Amino acid sequence: MVLSRGFCRILAANCAILAFSAGAQAPHKADFRALLEQGFAFHQQAKYVEAIPLLEKARRLEPDDYFANLLLGIDLLRTDRAPEAIRFLQTAARVNPDEDTPEEYLGEADARLGNFAQAAVAYMEGVNRGKSSEDSVLAWAGFALERFRQIGEQLRSSGAGIAAVRTLQDEAKQPVASLRCSAPIPLLEKRLAGPSATSELDTKTRHDLSLCYAIEADGAAAQLNANTRDQAALHQLRGDVLLRLSNDAAGAQSEYKQAIRLRGRDPALYERMAEAQMSAGDPEGARKSATEALEIDPHRRAAMGTLATLAMNNRNYDEALPWLAKMKAASPQDPKVEVELARALAETGKPAEALKNLQDALGARYPDEKGALHSLEARLLRELGKDAEAAKAADEARRLSNDFQSGHRNGAGKGPHAEQ
Repeated sequence: MVLSRGFCRILAANCAILAFSAGAQAPHKADFRALLEQGFAFHQQAKYVEAIPLLEKARRLEPDDYFANLLLGIDLLRTDRAPEAIRFLQTAARVNPDEDTPEEYLGEADARLGNFAQAAVAYMEGVNRGKSSEDSVLAWAGFALERFRQIGEQLRSSGAGIAAVRTLQDEAKQPVASLRCSAPIPLLEKRLAGPSATSELDTKTRHDLSLCYAIEADGAAAQLNANTRDQAALHQLRGDVLLRLSNDAAGAQSEYKQAIRLRGRDPALYERMAEAQMSAGDPEGARKSATEALEIDPHRRAAMGTLATLAMNNRNYDEALPWLAKMKAASPQDPKVEVELARALAETGKPAEALKNLQDALGARYPDEKGALHSLEARLLRELGKDAEAAKAADEARRLSNDFQSGHRNGAGKGPHAEQ
């Protein structure tokens, strides 16, 4: 999950635009200035669709202008066009190598596309460029905490993974001599994404990645606690740490409330509040906060995820589908979204679309230790009249289920070394 950008950054961008405007004389420059100012005005109102054509015209007049490329990249990213956004963000990063902002948005774009190794590199480069500025550290910590959550979900889908999760909270609180975490993270992400990884290697890699991300996020929180002037940002990060690392939803809500009181209507804070409320068993509060986030910015993916989860929990699959479809558009290679979308499509009489999403997720090695997803695959194949393929999927579902039950009977998953 990407942290919201401070108002100081928008103010700095606006001041730079105005300063540039004062010196422009030629008609060409005047046209560029007018387009950039109009696009920026729409950007400030979160009217990204309206801003994009204006910024595209401005960039064609000045292909290497920092702000034209940066704003165009951001607005493409906000409208679920991450592959297109990357080129303009890379140009902005090249044109102004001292600025951390383009790297932070590049990190977000790569994360949206499932390119987590590249995302980690971009966020770390942002911290380097920004000389550990508040914004760069917050962005890196937000990414680290989100990856910690995502990887934890994957680990909890297997017995060996559950055993690994049980050790993480204690390990994250202790210095780990065998990990220098910022450097190994991209390497571990590449290993996890590699085509030849085994389930055992996946579990170990996910464990090490989770630990590294926890350590990095904890270090970022300590750094901000000592140096930040932005108390809202500090409360936001404290809430993230409580929600992600400590599983303390009540404590997280308290921190987010303080951040909202200081910062006002920030969609990132409301979508985080919604997650905390959902974790604490307050679905109505979660729905209200997620809706508030989307009223401010209709492109907040995490808020959509909260509303989709609430609908799925209530078996309101028709209500969940639009949110899941938007999330799939924003992150087309997110296997968790594909699995949830497959389930919703399966329950609303769309077996062919459901099967495509499910098989894409399984092809990306989405964990299915108990065989439930292969069982769903068998059902969908039968509905489509593919009986031979359905039988194979059903056999695999039974094998996975039997292996899981056998492993638990033999004590697997009861401790951090049970798999040995």
